[in-house]
Amino acid sequence: LKPFWFRLSGYASRLHNSRPLIESGACFAMGNARSLVRKGVGKASPQGCTESEAGKVNFSLNAPGSSSAWLLLELPPGHEGWDKAGAQAGANELYLRLDPKQNRTGAIWHIVVEQQAFPAKGVKYAWLLDPPLDGKGEPTADAKRIIDPYARELDSPHAAAWNVRNARRYSPMAVIPDVRAIKDFDWQGVKSPGYDLKDLIIYEAHVRGFTRNPDSGVEDWDNAAGTFRGFLEKIPYLLQLGINCVELLPVFEFDETACPRKNPHNGEQLCNYWGYSTVAFFVPMQRFASRDRASAAIVGFKTLVRELHRVGIEVMLDVVFNHTAEGTWGENNWHSWKSIAKSNYYLLSKGCDTNYTGCGNTMNANDGMCADWIVECLKYWALEMHIDGFRFDLASALCRGGDGKICHEPPVIKRMSNDPDLKHVKLVAEPWDCSWPDGYLVGRFPSCGPPRWAEWNGKFRDTVRSFLKGDEGMKGEFATRICGSSDLFKHNGRGPFHSINFITAHDGFTLRDLVSYNGKQNSCNGENSGDDHNNSWNCGAEGPTGDGGINHLRERQLRNFLAALFLSAGTPMMVFGDEYGRSQRGCNNGWCQDALSWFSWSDCAKEETKLLRYTRLLIGIRKRYSHIFNRTGFMGEKDIWWRVHWDDPYNYVCYVLHDRQATNGYSGFLIAFNAGHEYRDCDLPAGKQWFRIIDTNLPSPKDICEDEKQATQIKSPKYGMHPYSCIVLKCMQDKGAGLSYSESDPYYLQHQQVTEHLKEVVRRRMSMELLPTVEPAKVRADSMMRRLSSMSGFLLDMQSAEKNEEPELIIERAPSSSLLPLSMSSSLLPGLPEESELAEPEKVVPANGNSVPADGHKGNGVRSMPADAAGGIDFRPAARVGGVRFSVKVDFTREGEAVYIAGSAPELGAWKPEKAIRCTTTAATFPVWTSDVLALEMEKLEFKLIVGPEKSTDGKRWEDGANRVVRFPAKVGSNQVLNVSCGWGSKEVTTKVTPVAA
Repeated sequence: LKPFWFRLSGYASRLHNSRPLIESGACFAMGNARSLVRKGVGKASPQGCTESEAGKVNFSLNAPGSSSAWLLLELPPGHEGWDKAGAQAGANELYLRLDPKQNRTGAIWHIVVEQQAFPAKGVKYAWLLDPPLDGKGEPTADAKRIIDPYARELDSPHAAAWNVRNARRYSPMAVIPDVRAIKDFDWQGVKSPGYDLKDLIIYEAHVRGFTRNPDSGVEDWDNAAGTFRGFLEKIPYLLQLGINCVELLPVFEFDETACPRKNPHNGEQLCNYWGYSTVAFFVPMQRFASRDRASAAIVGFKTLVRELHRVGIEVMLDVVFNHTAEGTWGENNWHSWKSIAKSNYYLLSKGCDTNYTGCGNTMNANDGMCADWIVECLKYWALEMHIDGFRFDLASALCRGGDGKICHEPPVIKRMSNDPDLKHVKLVAEPWDCSWPDGYLVGRFPSCGPPRWAEWNGKFRDTVRSFLKGDEGMKGEFATRICGSSDLFKHNGRGPFHSINFITAHDGFTLRDLVSYNGKQNSCNGENSGDDHNNSWNCGAEGPTGDGGINHLRERQLRNFLAALFLSAGTPMMVFGDEYGRSQRGCNNGWCQDALSWFSWSDCAKEETKLLRYTRLLIGIRKRYSHIFNRTGFMGEKDIWWRVHWDDPYNYVCYVLHDRQATNGYSGFLIAFNAGHEYRDCDLPAGKQWFRIIDTNLPSPKDICEDEKQATQIKSPKYGMHPYSCIVLKCMQDKGAGLSYSESDPYYLQHQQVTEHLKEVVRRRMSMELLPTVEPAKVRADSMMRRLSSMSGFLLDMQSAEKNEEPELIIERAPSSSLLPLSMSSSLLPGLPEESELAEPEKVVPANGNSVPADGHKGNGVRSMPADAAGGIDFRPAARVGGVRFSVKVDFTREGEAVYIAGSAPELGAWKPEKAIRCTTTAATFPVWTSDVLALEMEKLEFKLIVGPEKSTDGKRWEDGANRVVRFPAKVGSNQVLNVSCGWGSKEVTTKVTPVAA
């Protein structure tokens, strides 16, 4: 940083601003006070706004074609630097002019700013490119303020302002985020479950719609309902349902007020509810944040991801890189890509926008500059936000070259497929756009590398809908779809799991409406929108009816569709609410419908013993027999036995799936669909015992059995099937060995424990989700306060203040599921020495920093719910030990691999894998791996084991299950070592005290 210094008083007020101008580095004036700001050349990379640990903020923008650039900094009212800078209404802006000779590399403008009077977080900023200047050489007041495409935060409001319309139209500025929210979020050692694609059960959901209904029961409903925090409270419900992946509709910042229409029936102001018009791609949706604080959306989103991962649920995002919200509805109240490099970011024809997306513009995704931006955005969400996968909206638009034609190997797809930072994420394409037929790429979406891309299988949806409503001649295609769609995916090396099977999604009818309406009912949108090709059938009456026969038929059809979805080869996806029969009253294009699209928790409760139970158990069947349904290869004659008259046009299909992993004689499933008006007899294979698992014609709870041990045996050689029904029979040699479909994974049986833990999470201050950043002197004082207070069974702590609050002294009972021990160690930053390290340095080995990657691992991941949480916390004072040594038995390591210990203590990396302690072994001691002696001062320690290469970020894996827990002895001499022994695969942990010399 090489600043030039001079003092500059504020310019005279003109219009509404008194705007100081900074040529190089400067002391500038706001009002009558002066504040010191230093400006330097800066760096071209990384793009966007980046704050270093030293407090310097680097700004960088790639803007080819521009000849001048200005950076505007603005102190918002209420910012903690407002008084220090002497800011006043009308005198709170700083304009920094960049020197093309010093502050430009190629087409990239860059500048670094350092100020000492107040923190950078919360300061607004904007770029001005070639702005019109006044007579004094300053940008005029109407110069375009350009949003940084790489901005991590905007100044748009939080959840309370959802769809609020006022005189000030939506025109956000970028904000310098709280660097701690970016770099120091406390992931608590929780890792992604790391499931294979074939094992996913995807649940498509809208963050707001999931909990905004007043019947959601969310704590602090006014603030939390419809936010990341509200969604978090419903994790126990998702666990009970049995899904293991949520696919969130757009969570990138969008303008929900970008919809001028009103509902013509009731005058309700409509809104952009879905969010498929993105304003800022690196910014979590601000109206999904429950707190009106800087970086609250970032912290809130990360907290949601962490808690979903903790219980074994992955997170996939629906992302919209095919178009942007810029210029939506002809509005120009904010500016970004078009003002930076229109032809690079947008696909143009004769200088005008193309519309392959139906939304007014199309991104030029395969331009090098645009592709850089897209890939960097994905890497940010994958690495920093810990996202497990992406579903690309209208992905065919990403395959178009500069001429608008589909490319066989689109550069941006190739980069996504082969980027090492993205190799661990799932990539799913919606393989079409709004151009027909060239944009319809189902089964043909380019992989540009290994067969990796999965696709929304629109042909599965259309075929199953047509078949189950009785359209003749569909048997052959129906059979192909439920077997994994080999005609679409086998030719290019993909498997059945690359087919994302779905019946319904956010776009189109809900499952209830699919069996209740023949035509769309979209007049509430005030427009003629929505698909007319629905393949729906109302079963005899349009909309709700009191006819018992029609309603019974609809209930059968709901169950038939769910059976076809979950008992097919491929990766199933359902939309939220279908498990209880959510209705949108026939609206098949709810993009602008807020309340109409909400999940109803009261309606869901009514279906607890009916459709919801059926769905939950159906998912249980799929999970218990994953080796049959979660296939890597397509079905052959050894896997399936067709019992079908293919020449008969009537839609009756029967087949047997063989359980090739059965160990006690033959076992298999007989599945039959009678998708027509006739009563049909299903001939059962002779010589085998068949038991009824499902009959969708029967009322609950007989429609599906919870436990194979309770299944009804079918003694007749035939099973009578009513019209529009499905049966599933199981062949078992030993009924007593049958499986239960209602039992959850044993690790997640402690439903109440999960619920109580989440209650504590939602009540915590936002600052408690960040790793502590304190000075050593503060650490010592905090440590003493904790030691003295812990004897009384209370936690005494000085909490940092939230917005508009003074710091306060907190006296409270320690939380029953706290993940941090009540000792000085929990206040330390990794690498900050404790007092014992200073007193006895010869006995202490600090974290060695051996690299264990935070992402890209395989396996079930780390789930850090304390194993002993149900028993509460022991409030004893922290124990004093001479040191701790780990001895770990791991016998499957390969050459070049090592064993690591990661844990809750700072000396074990505070759950940061890159700080984990490496253990060593020798030819004489293998397979026992031993750590150096570590100085620890705490009452309880949690840790897990990691195995992987010593010098690579690939192939690292965490052990499964809950954290290992060590409770320290009450009295251990300072000249003694606590030896902790365990082994991979065994949850037993033993401790032994020995002299230090040992």
